[in-house]
Amino acid sequence: MDTLNFKNLKNDFGLIIQTGTASLLNYPERKEGLKWDWAEENGTEYSLRQVFFKDKEVTLKCAILASSPTDFWAKYNAFFQELTKPEWQRLFIFDHDRTYEVFYKKSDSFQKTLKRLKNVPKLFVKFDLTLQVR
Repeated sequence: MDTLNFKNLKNDFGLIIQTGTASLLNYPERKEGLKWDWAEENGTEYSLRQVFFKDKEVTLKCAILASSPTDFWAKYNAFFQELTKPEWQRLFIFDHDRTYEVFYKKSDSFQKTLKRLKNVPKLFVKFDLTLQVR
């Protein structure tokens, strides 16, 4: 069970992470350190005394499953209120057995309308969620 701040994503928000959690495993890109390209020497000289990394950003493909438009909006609002709280948020991914500290960057690619699944009285709204990872 994946959680956000110890709240179950599926049970509390109707949220399912479809894909993208593997990108959480990527190590952040290294920042370029000091370097010198001396005209009188071959190659480049690099200072490797300190190592720093760039920010790590991930985009998760998500969906909210709801029983009605009213239920969708309640779950949507509850999820984004939890995610956009001040400070870092705790996203636990069950498959990794790890908690990641994240904050909300953006969401996009929402479907234009709430679509009902065939022969099921449920709504399924897909979207992309971009998070900053510590």
